[in-house]
Amino acid sequence: MTNIHIEDLSSVRKKVTFEVPQDRVTETLEAQYKDLRKNAQIKGFRRGKVPMEIIKNLFKEQVYGDTAKKIIEETFELGLDEKKIKPISVINMDQEPLEPGKPFKYTVEIESTPELDVKDYKGLALTKMIREIKESDIEERLEMLRQRHARMVPVDEFRAVQNGDHLVVDIEAVHDGEVITSLTVKDYHLEMGRDFYLPDFDSKLIGLKIGELNTILHSLSEDFPRKELAGKSATFSITIKEAKERIIPELSDELAKEAGPYETLDDLKKQIKEDLCLGYDMDIKEDLRKQIVEKIIEANPFEAPESLVEARIDDIVMGARQNLARQGVDMKRFPLPDKAQRDSIKPKALDQVKAALIIKAIGEKEEIQASTEDIDTEIEKRAKLLGWTSDFLKDQLEENQRMQDFADSLTEDKIYSFIEEQGAITEVPYSDKNADTAQ
Repeated sequence: MTNIHIEDLSSVRKKVTFEVPQDRVTETLEAQYKDLRKNAQIKGFRRGKVPMEIIKNLFKEQVYGDTAKKIIEETFELGLDEKKIKPISVINMDQEPLEPGKPFKYTVEIESTPELDVKDYKGLALTKMIREIKESDIEERLEMLRQRHARMVPVDEFRAVQNGDHLVVDIEAVHDGEVITSLTVKDYHLEMGRDFYLPDFDSKLIGLKIGELNTILHSLSEDFPRKELAGKSATFSITIKEAKERIIPELSDELAKEAGPYETLDDLKKQIKEDLCLGYDMDIKEDLRKQIVEKIIEANPFEAPESLVEARIDDIVMGARQNLARQGVDMKRFPLPDKAQRDSIKPKALDQVKAALIIKAIGEKEEIQASTEDIDTEIEKRAKLLGWTSDFLKDQLEENQRMQDFADSLTEDKIYSFIEEQGAITEVPYSDKNADTAQ
């Protein structure tokens, strides 16, 4: 029987030493030699008839290595199960040389989830912000919608350039008779008032006409990249080749129809109100959960496994990169984060790992689990929102191996709801001030 010794290095790191008795070592070693002999092909001998002494002389190192590997495979997981240790990751493994007639020892350093006996999670003092939908909230969303549906229309060729116009220009920049190549452009797109070309430059174009060649004098900034030009004045020859203005639509039934499946502006406003309610409810839910986790972790400090934190950093990075890729960003231009950048993400990842571990521990202690009925009800609800059948959504979850994640998410919701129900909740009106404090 394998002798297993456990040394706690921390609450989540253990050093486990396995000592396999010599009888098992000898038995496994001989079995490996016999298996090898059956298929060994050596000149002058038939398959399976090579003398064992020759096999041992030729293949000693290979067989010793295979034997050690086989013993570790057969004893590692079984031994951890016996000791009720659930490893998250193997940090390091060392093994002593395998010798016939002697026990074989190997040592493994592992990380495991901390054993949490969570306390003080009932009766939490929680603050719930109550936010009502105001007419100004709806008007703000409508204004954003108007801006999104603005059209670019060519301006009259006789009209002078105004702030907010979108121009296509040719610019030649000269200082002391020398062309400044970095500032000389053709078909440059310039949005008046943004000063993307140079600081405080756009205002000097106001009043110019399309198609005319104009010359203006402009001072370069003190931090201009070419030091010999910093703070100096340059002459800019400008031709405005094209000018367009943004036409923002009026609030109307026509705008509502253009924005989505709405017949009237009132229909659109109703949907905006529903969306705002949903968003505010999610904000309230997130804020309550943040309070819950902070209070419980404060009452139950514990160490989080480093491997879980690093894995969570990977998830955050991958999620951000996927989001950028969906927006059309070429990810080849963005290398993976270096150590300093990963360290900046680490506090957020650590909080998320601790939250997941402590909520799971409470669920296990209270025996809270999403039932089959809970899962079916939620699938039916979400399928309806998506315009799908329940069976189709269930098939999609199973095909993409997401059903367990879906069930775990529902279980987590039930655990948070349980804690909220046990808490002492004070409702307060929403304000920007207490929202900032909650953040």
